[in-house]
Amino acid sequence: MPRTTPPALLLPAVAALVLSGGCTTSVSGAASANGAAVEQGAVAWVDQICGSLLPYVKAAGSPPKPAEAPDAATLVKNINDYLSKSEESAGSAISGMAAAGPAPVAGGDEVVGRLTSTLETMRASLRDARTRIERVDINDRKALQREVPAAIESVERLASTPSPMADLQGNPELAQAGSQAAGCQQIAREVGR
Repeated sequence: MPRTTPPALLLPAVAALVLSGGCTTSVSGAASANGAAVEQGAVAWVDQICGSLLPYVKAAGSPPKPAEAPDAATLVKNINDYLSKSEESAGSAISGMAAAGPAPVAGGDEVVGRLTSTLETMRASLRDARTRIERVDINDRKALQREVPAAIESVERLASTPSPMADLQGNPELAQAGSQAAGCQQIAREVGR
């Protein structure tokens, strides 16, 4: 059976990397008392966004290794577990980002809206792939060779989707907040492992 790793599942990890690793620019100038309060509010908000994404980044960034499965039943179970965990954590990320509330920085709500839309699409693709995997007859080798790759095809198609977070670098306040947020730093470590 060919080795198939769904690279599209790493799209949110790449988007999160833009948020965490790409957000290391400094904004020059002294902050006013109100600017400092907005900055701390922005750091807390961005930290909650990153914290919501972290479980999904971990789940999606740890695909099963088909070559390590001792048999077809284990392979199908590993893929199903991976898809289920990734789907569940995508839903949790969406809920967590919504719970963060309105962005304290202009443009933040739009960034989260695009990321939420991408995660919703990913979740639907993961659900579709999981449904296909659950129907696979592990005793039929031809069905395995046909259905396992087909199960993740819808997810793989998303690999070319542009990152919804790419414009974050254009927002100095969000960029600075991301560089200070512990959740974003955790994502950077997770993606860099």
